[in-house]
Amino acid sequence: MKDINTRTSPKRILNILEEVILDPDNFTAKKVSHKLDIPLPTVYRHLETLCKERFLVAKNNKNYIPGPKIRDIILNSLPYEPNFTLRRSYLRKLTNEIKETVSLSVPIGTKLVYFDRIEFHWPMQLNFEAGDHLPLHASASGKLYLSFLEKNKAIEIFKNIKPIKNAKNTITDIKKFTKELLKIKKQGYAFDDEEWFNGMVGISLPITNSKGELCFCLSTHTAKSRKNIDDLKKIYPIMNSVAKNLTKALVKN
Repeated sequence: MKDINTRTSPKRILNILEEVILDPDNFTAKKVSHKLDIPLPTVYRHLETLCKERFLVAKNNKNYIPGPKIRDIILNSLPYEPNFTLRRSYLRKLTNEIKETVSLSVPIGTKLVYFDRIEFHWPMQLNFEAGDHLPLHASASGKLYLSFLEKNKAIEIFKNIKPIKNAKNTITDIKKFTKELLKIKKQGYAFDDEEWFNGMVGISLPITNSKGELCFCLSTHTAKSRKNIDDLKKIYPIMNSVAKNLTKALVKN
């Protein structure tokens, strides 16, 4: 016999919300109605409520994706995940090994947001806090994020940004940026070679789930007087090892 708690409205709403978040691309009301044994009119009624309260957003093709409230909840909950201490120990170890500040950022909709950072106390560095956005066209993590999207979607975002020349090497030309994304996709990580700020370089590595989807970006930025791109290539293996450990701590595969 089915547990009576599964038939209550709060339980049903949570189950429907979970189905959307876990696989929004393949979610349909009919599939969920059958899987959860919930009448289809009830599924539609709960979906309407979730959209009205901004937990979900209905797309034109009648699919649903996580809405702004879900993204806010995710961002605000990240500092309190169960492996907080383990995660920070990996970041601190990496900071000490490469002698640079390291950061973790997370994709939220079409934005990339910082949510954790371990400082290495150099006199000149960028200062960011949880919730700050990274420029998608100019930072290593931003470009890495776009490289994980479908090509057409990434270029559309690039156009919508109307990229400005942040620094001497900022890419503002669509053809050059498309070529850069293909390069990043092929090599699996991204550099910022004085594209965000003059005199600053950076590297970003992906932390993905079992589907190969980007969940987090692990990055460092440094003054070019301390490290150049070749130096960042040398610390890549160290960062990649930490990225693998962080995947186990952060991502439920």
